[in-house]
Amino acid sequence: MEMEMTAANFLRDLIRIEALSGQEQALCDRVIAEWQHLGFDQAYRDDIGNAVGMVKGQEPGPAWLLLTHLDHVHAGDPAQWQHPPYEAVLENGSVHGRGAVDIKGPLAAQTYALAQLLGRGERPLNDVWITAPVQEETGGLGAAHFVTHPPAQMGAVIVGEPSNNQLMLGHRGVARLKVRFTGRAHHASLALNDENPIFALAEFLKRVQAKQFADYPVTGPSSLSATQIFTDSGSDNLTPNTVDVMLSWRYNESDAENRATLAELLAGLPAEGQLEEIWTPANTPGFATSPEHPLAQKVGRYAKRFHAEPGVWKFATDGRYTAREGWPTVGWGPGDQWLAHTTQEAILLEDLDAYSEALSALLLNERASS
Repeated sequence: MEMEMTAANFLRDLIRIEALSGQEQALCDRVIAEWQHLGFDQAYRDDIGNAVGMVKGQEPGPAWLLLTHLDHVHAGDPAQWQHPPYEAVLENGSVHGRGAVDIKGPLAAQTYALAQLLGRGERPLNDVWITAPVQEETGGLGAAHFVTHPPAQMGAVIVGEPSNNQLMLGHRGVARLKVRFTGRAHHASLALNDENPIFALAEFLKRVQAKQFADYPVTGPSSLSATQIFTDSGSDNLTPNTVDVMLSWRYNESDAENRATLAELLAGLPAEGQLEEIWTPANTPGFATSPEHPLAQKVGRYAKRFHAEPGVWKFATDGRYTAREGWPTVGWGPGDQWLAHTTQEAILLEDLDAYSEALSALLLNERASS
């Protein structure tokens, strides 16, 4: 007998398919097969590899867009996991594995919100498009393609990234930045600190630590964090010619303001660093939707059964692309966001199912347009 397909079983199937960025085709095929099996009106792989589906609504008008993605980060050392990362172990009501939270759990939940309607012989009020793009984890290539080749007029977007089922109003931008400090290599016994670029790096990091960013509505203040340091020394007895530091910049300010801040932080130091242009994989802005926006109010009525107040994500999402196109965008998805990218990644099926039920009710009763 064929096993009855449920959101939980679908999720477990998805976790068993590794889908690193740029290697999503097998997962895309499985997602499309599920959408076809469930009776979606459209289900296909687009020109760049995104999974795209649609369920026809009762009324004409702008459509809903449900947005997740296909790719996930590497599992790392399997020995660090309580359960093997690609076995999708079900234990104590939770499914464990890489992608359970980010992003296969939300993808399964959005899929089965639509499946609930179709299973009852119902239709959403407006058309609902659902897409799982490629390469979200490496800058959003799939979403960038989708928003410039939309299959319909989108009236509202729900980004299904994990939020513990809390309404999310946006997130800050993200830029990855390398700064190189230069000096002159010499025997460590000489202790020529003014020629050792590590000391210039230390001064720079003090400036970064002391930098105060303005508080912004919705998303709060920006932040700048050092993540990795590399030298060309190769020896305990040799100072380096160069030291590179990698920084993660979560920002609200304009591109010009960010470049001015970087120049201020580097002033007088033997260093150079350059922000990439915006809308490249290494530098993308965020988005912010007012809590008073009609979409936030609409989705908030259904999200309030889980959390009374909205929040914002610390991490970036493909909502930056839909918001740039002028499509009203909010976030709302199941799963503990703090488990994303960790070796403890798991999702409670109770939370997944509760989200699917609430999203199904929203799509049945609410129009995508304001």
